[in-house]
Amino acid sequence: MAAAYFTERQSGMNLTKRLLLSLGLTVLVSSFFQIIFVGDIGKKGFFRCLKYLFVTGTENAFASGGAISAFLAYPFLRIIGTPGAQIIIICLLFLTIMRLMDLSIRQLWWYIGFPFRKLRELWNRDPEWADDIPEDAAAEEEPEFLLPEQHAPKIAKVHRRGTVQPQPEPAAAEPALDADIPDFVAADQPLPSELDDMIRNSYSQPQDDAPYTPAYDMDIDIPLPDSEPDNAAIVSPDELLQDPPELAEPAAETENPSEPAAPAAPTVPARPYQIPSIDFLQNGVSRAGDPAVDQEMKEKAGILVDTLKSFGVTVRITGIFRGPSVTRYEIQPAAGIKVSKITGLADDIALSLAAQGVRIEAPIPGKPAIGIEVPNSHKDTVSLREILESDSFRSSKSKLAFAVGRDIAGNAVIGDIARLPHMIIAGATGSGKSVCTNSIIMSILYHATPEEVKLILIDPKIVEFTVYEGIPHLLIPVVTDPKKAAGALNWAVQEMQRRYNLFAENSVRDLGDYNAAAAQPNSPLEPMPQIVVIIDELADLMMTTSKEVEDAICRLAQKARAAGMHLIIATQRPTTDIITGLIKANIPSRIALSVMSQVDSRTILDTGGAEKLLGHGDMLYLPNGKIKPVRVQGCFTSTKEIEKVVDFIKSQTQSEYSNEIMEQVEQNIPVTKAEGKAKEQRKDSGEPEPGSDEDIFERAIEVVVEAGQASTSSLQRRLKLGYARAARIMDELEEKGIIGPYEGAKPRRVLMSKEQFAERKMRRLQ
Repeated sequence: MAAAYFTERQSGMNLTKRLLLSLGLTVLVSSFFQIIFVGDIGKKGFFRCLKYLFVTGTENAFASGGAISAFLAYPFLRIIGTPGAQIIIICLLFLTIMRLMDLSIRQLWWYIGFPFRKLRELWNRDPEWADDIPEDAAAEEEPEFLLPEQHAPKIAKVHRRGTVQPQPEPAAAEPALDADIPDFVAADQPLPSELDDMIRNSYSQPQDDAPYTPAYDMDIDIPLPDSEPDNAAIVSPDELLQDPPELAEPAAETENPSEPAAPAAPTVPARPYQIPSIDFLQNGVSRAGDPAVDQEMKEKAGILVDTLKSFGVTVRITGIFRGPSVTRYEIQPAAGIKVSKITGLADDIALSLAAQGVRIEAPIPGKPAIGIEVPNSHKDTVSLREILESDSFRSSKSKLAFAVGRDIAGNAVIGDIARLPHMIIAGATGSGKSVCTNSIIMSILYHATPEEVKLILIDPKIVEFTVYEGIPHLLIPVVTDPKKAAGALNWAVQEMQRRYNLFAENSVRDLGDYNAAAAQPNSPLEPMPQIVVIIDELADLMMTTSKEVEDAICRLAQKARAAGMHLIIATQRPTTDIITGLIKANIPSRIALSVMSQVDSRTILDTGGAEKLLGHGDMLYLPNGKIKPVRVQGCFTSTKEIEKVVDFIKSQTQSEYSNEIMEQVEQNIPVTKAEGKAKEQRKDSGEPEPGSDEDIFERAIEVVVEAGQASTSSLQRRLKLGYARAARIMDELEEKGIIGPYEGAKPRRVLMSKEQFAERKMRRLQ
């Protein structure tokens, strides 16, 4: 009874089952004694044998196994003989003991070898004895399983950074095993050493080959404090302040200035591009190893087990993984318990834990367990710097690799735009959408030169991407007008088609093969950069020119990957009229931040879950090729950090936008039906087009006639023109005889009266 009660307390198994196993163990022990030490008594008939064993046992306790041994010993000895009966009774005895104590074969083997390991440990403690033992024999692994009285899961006190921390000596770690034992851990749960190993390996040592980190094919140079890229020198902020690099000289004019340069062949700067120093970025704040954090995890683990047990669900904890914002408790239900019964208790679990919300992943991909994700009371900040310094990012080779954040296991998650190849970022206001797009842009700036990657930034909100204005990575200035944004997307479609024509002429399949051919000696080809189009708010574009924008996005998403062109679309309105079915079908990769309802989550991911995110960068990352999204805490970079990096980049070289591309963008601006009809009417009536040179010239005449004097500054102010255009209009007015000649600092005289201007206006109308 005592053994049954003790094992029931440790593992949570039903007391009735324990009593039955204890009775069976008693029968097995008696039969074991009878078969091994006494053997066959030679009596024929079960009842004669039973009577004989009872009488013999009462006279001498060691003369037989007792009357109860007849139930197993008699049939075994009679049917299979003494050798077979001995083997079977030994196996049954071991299996019953293992079931009674809830031990696996591996755990039983550990118990058997425990005295020998203790003996080796005592041997190694003596320096004189240890000198006689080889180093590999003296080194002892940490035991994988602990004794039942040591079933207190302890959380590894390590930093979340990727640097491996030195492990303590086994002898020094022994006193910690005698800590108080919480009652919430069942005996059939994994023992604490196993949990500590899982937490330590996944939380403190991010793996380079993490399941959510893709492999890359392309070369990349990563700026790090301890290593320099091959083609770029890293300058510290102090050196920058003391001696900033000189501005690159503007490129010399070509012999034929009227012929514009090809948009795909950027001008090579006079001096090599210097990648910004990692010191411009700040480290994050981690509370890993804080006693309060450890206590929080232990308390929530106990509440979780007790809550499920109160609803009749028996589980055992198989792993605890603490991430920056949430902790995942991996549980394995007992046999016969449906997964749906646990998922239906999400609200009850959240109530018991007093949590903002609980997300249940059932089952965890690749594991026979259910993950219950509980928000942390003490959250960590994931900085962009720690992701850029991680081993996963260092080993990446793609020029379009970007920092996503850290997953629940603490591993750095790295994405590759070239493999996505297009992505939608959606979430409610304040969920961290703009911070996510800034992290992508900063990642590109940190390991791609302007000759390798070009950006087109579309910012209808005007305030998000203006900080990047002037960097050499931009093909055109930041686009803020929705109609010009549609023109920029239409230009991207034309550029994609132009690149495919070049690929066909040179018998190559994609941009990588084309640039490889251009790198050959004496090749007439010019290398082309990869182009990334980033849209900050798709909803504003869809409200103005929805048809044109949707068509351009779909064409780019279908064909632009091989041409080296990629789309990243962000929106804070994840509704079906913004993220249409055509856009979703052509853009496979998604990042879902916190949303208001499950309907919005299904619009982004085709599944629920995003409505239970915590906001502030908590996201579900679904790259192309993955079945289920990965929960990631996005990395954060402040506006001051962005400004420092951008100022350093702009101090090296001047931005040189392509006039040809800007003109093509203007030409590709879509015209609405109303605007087209008004244009036809003006054409029929002979009126100048608004904004054309003829229209501005007529308005300039009206301005100078009404003012009675003419000056370049007045035209700039009244007509909102640049100096060059205003001066050119002044020269035209002088040629037409409307204003007088130049008179130094004095304003020019107006030679046309108001009556003459009215007559001119009437003649134009006729």
